[in-house]
Amino acid sequence: MIAAVQSPYYNFFAKWMAAQNDQINMALVDNCGHDIMAEVPDRFNQILRHFSLKNRYLSN
Repeated sequence: MIAAVQSPYYNFFAKWMAAQNDQINMALVDNCGHDIMAEVPDRFNQILRHFSLKNRYLSN
């Protein structure tokens, strides 16, 4: 789960979800609002790439 720290909608949701389920991987992105992919696309892609590489063998 990728969430923006300054999101007016989901600023606490990611932490809450991660606390409910230890299978959730969470990344918080600072200095952006709700639309992470548009506001900081390089950071979003970096997080997504890291997650994909870390979990690439779990789908087999």
